[in-house]
Amino acid sequence: MFSSQLENGYAIWDFRGQELEKHIQDRFKQFIWRPRPPSLLTKNQQREIRKNLKKYSQKFDEEDAAEELADSAELIAHRRRLVDEWNAWRSRCKKEVAEAKGLRNDKPADAGEAEQEEIEVWVEEVIEQTEEVLVD
Repeated sequence: MFSSQLENGYAIWDFRGQELEKHIQDRFKQFIWRPRPPSLLTKNQQREIRKNLKKYSQKFDEEDAAEELADSAELIAHRRRLVDEWNAWRSRCKKEVAEAKGLRNDKPADAGEAEQEEIEVWVEEVIEQTEEVLVD
């Protein structure tokens, strides 16, 4: 027995979660949304489809994988082209900088690099020191 008389009715919401309509009705018990029409397939066709469902699933999975591979290959080619463009631009800039250094020093840019020597100096510094006296 359906005994609730409070807030019987239905509400319709959109995909964003906003309420579109709300209808309160006394003695409201069930709301059937879009009853399904009868299938256009015969029972034998439905059984055949259920029986071969794994085969169909595998076929569609292979098609999805092939499409994903094509998209992936296209993306990889695009990224390679961008990296090649970046490397070409970078080498042009390095060449321009080397030429500018050579004109400024009136000597080849490689001659200055051979004479440079790098020296590392390590400095140790005591930050805090404590002494404790142990009594026996």
